[in-house]
Amino acid sequence: MLDERLSLAAQLYEPCALGADIGTDHALLPCYLLTHNICQEMILADVSPKALLHAEESVRRHHLEKRAHVRLADGLDALTKPCGCVSMMGMGGETIRKVLLSGAEKLCGAVLVLSSHTEQPLVRRTLPEIGYHIVQEKLCQAAGRFYIFWRAEPGQADDWTAEEVHYGRLLWVQNPPKMLLDYCRYRIKVMDDRLTGLASATGDVSRIRGEIAAEIDFYQRKITELEGTPC
Repeated sequence: MLDERLSLAAQLYEPCALGADIGTDHALLPCYLLTHNICQEMILADVSPKALLHAEESVRRHHLEKRAHVRLADGLDALTKPCGCVSMMGMGGETIRKVLLSGAEKLCGAVLVLSSHTEQPLVRRTLPEIGYHIVQEKLCQAAGRFYIFWRAEPGQADDWTAEEVHYGRLLWVQNPPKMLLDYCRYRIKVMDDRLTGLASATGDVSRIRGEIAAEIDFYQRKITELEGTPC
């Protein structure tokens, strides 16, 4: 059984003969994709030998030894042949950026399913640099947190404004108004908590305070817009 986060990833996944999950950890998503025949075979990669022990255990439990290829590898070095879809989740935006830039030539046009727990604007900015564009930008809530997922495909989209790169473009039209309202309120609370934490900071934090205030203002404006939208 997948949680809300992995369920969304599975929904965004492109059915294919060979998929890859980079940073697979316990391999819950690949095992689901294989047992439901969304992928016929998958590469399960991680830089952590300990994580791969968990992955191998999951593979054995689901009797997928012939279809799941577990590899100790750094990023896209795990891709030894073209894949139809590649997923990366549970990493920071800076890590995803480094993985994509260093191994872009190994993607060979694969659909990407991505989710970063930090620095989301950095991921949005990186995709056009490797010749990809976002086609879906979805929200989900799991364990009290919100997560943004992207499905990206080869090709260039219209240029995004700086505000769209920072806060998302498709996010605001591809998710239910009720979820977007909850997300905005969640983000405001996160920003308020950051402001509280700055109260004891030493040195000049005026720039950071200004950035946080701008984020709060953006989400408050979005709440005003969304409250007039039918759920």
